[in-house]
Amino acid sequence: MDRNIDINKIPEVIIEILKRRGVEGRDDIVNFLFPQLKDLPAPSIMQGMGEAVDLVIGFLTEGKQIIVWGDYDVDGTTGTALLVNFFRKLGREVDWYIPNRLEEGYGLNIAWFNDKKNIKNRDFLLITVDCGISDGVVIEQIQQIGGAVIVTDHHSLPEKSLPGCVILNPSQVDCGFHHEYLAGVGVAFYLAAGIRGKVEMVQNKEGEAAKVNLKQFLAFVALGTVADVVRLSFTNRILVRGGFEAMENSHFVGVSALLSSCEMKNGKVGSEDIGFLLGPLINAAGRIGDSKTVVKLLTTESASEATLLAKKLFGLNIRRKEICTNDFQKILNKLTKNQVIEEKCIVAAGEIHQGIAGIVASRLVDMFGVPAIIFGKRKGVEGENLLVGSARSVEGVSLVEALHKVSQFLLKYGGHDMAAGATLLEENFIEFSAKFKSVIYEKMSENPVTIDRKMIFPCSVEDLMSEEYLGFFELLEPFGPGNEVLVFTDKTARIVDSKRVGRGLEHLQLAVRGKYANYTGVGFGLGERRREVQQNPERILCYTPTKNRFRGRISWQIRVIDI
Repeated sequence: MDRNIDINKIPEVIIEILKRRGVEGRDDIVNFLFPQLKDLPAPSIMQGMGEAVDLVIGFLTEGKQIIVWGDYDVDGTTGTALLVNFFRKLGREVDWYIPNRLEEGYGLNIAWFNDKKNIKNRDFLLITVDCGISDGVVIEQIQQIGGAVIVTDHHSLPEKSLPGCVILNPSQVDCGFHHEYLAGVGVAFYLAAGIRGKVEMVQNKEGEAAKVNLKQFLAFVALGTVADVVRLSFTNRILVRGGFEAMENSHFVGVSALLSSCEMKNGKVGSEDIGFLLGPLINAAGRIGDSKTVVKLLTTESASEATLLAKKLFGLNIRRKEICTNDFQKILNKLTKNQVIEEKCIVAAGEIHQGIAGIVASRLVDMFGVPAIIFGKRKGVEGENLLVGSARSVEGVSLVEALHKVSQFLLKYGGHDMAAGATLLEENFIEFSAKFKSVIYEKMSENPVTIDRKMIFPCSVEDLMSEEYLGFFELLEPFGPGNEVLVFTDKTARIVDSKRVGRGLEHLQLAVRGKYANYTGVGFGLGERRREVQQNPERILCYTPTKNRFRGRISWQIRVIDI
């Protein structure tokens, strides 16, 4: 299918989906289904871009040290790898650093810059990726030792402005990208785009054009944007779709090795692949305290080294899963369902692995439908008892706003509406917990979370699982905030086989009758429903299509949400 598609041949359910999402008329439908890179907004409309590009060009021209400092999550590591690879394409190797999550924590660390073996000369350029916006004190110290600073970030702005540095952050109200919700890697990509435009202009005048194909770098943008669960704005939709295509034929051996390790070398990559396979795999390194492995993988030019590094990530992810299962159970043992329902919030602390707290919080949000913040214990530099937490939220409840209101109890905090982090002294936990819960309770009472029935669409499994319908379903990608995963209902489904699966038999594997073949599916957390399904196989099925990858083979199945 292409942009010359006959709109009248698009299935009615797809047209209805687009209509409910505000996409009507041939031009809008075609632009949504077939986004084009040429429609991306220009880098020049990003506040601070001109100054940032001039600063980078100056350091490139004079051969001075450039350091890229990224966050340890998928967004930060992919953005760091993007810039390292981009500068290499320009013929320049730059230094990079990712802090250890468990030992150094989030953001800039002045101790690293005070180590003379890291800084070659007093005159250097620091470019942050997905961090830095809350590091005003450290930035002042870096400037005092001779560093110029460009902060590329997308997190909420601090109340106090940063001193004397260039800021690229769509959160700035005067930024031309203010409503585009770029991920950190998206901001890094636009910096690269801005630099490339200026470098080409300069070199063209000298008769030496620098040809850098930016599309190949969109593989990193897709990984970071989807994994960081940012809103799929007009711009992000184009970037991610372009990234899906770039990943399928990647110029980077690390990206290819990553896909191969997840048996994804063949077939199209989608948002679910990143959200459930690639993203957790990359994040595992940072959570266990080894995020440098990710950047090494994504920047290596050796296929054999890439294979070894991808295997290492796979092993780290297995370890991450084991820790997560244990820590999740620890927190569950502290909670009662009635307590959660009454308080409309979960705040818990204990012997929790710092790198896993965010996953535990996310699972609790999925289970109970309320915001959650989970703290692990850590010793401070002076021996004080600290609690370091990760929070996850629900639509309509901003974590950053909530943390602002309890900031008197916090040593530091940051993030965005749906995900945030915070650090406090253990002695302040009880007071913090009470106040934070009251803030969230008030917000949840104002904005009760309900299922958006307008986003559930009637369509039989038989129709939707046809080649024609699935082709259009893929064109609706990427899915995420702003373009949520589609849920369908089949009121005449018949389940012809079912069995409980999983370590605790908590999931339900089933087969739905089709005209020519049965359709396989799985319902996560629905294992206890097997008996009623056997007693009454005629069901109203609530489901979404999903890809099953097994030993390099791809097949479509359904993920059952309710029966």
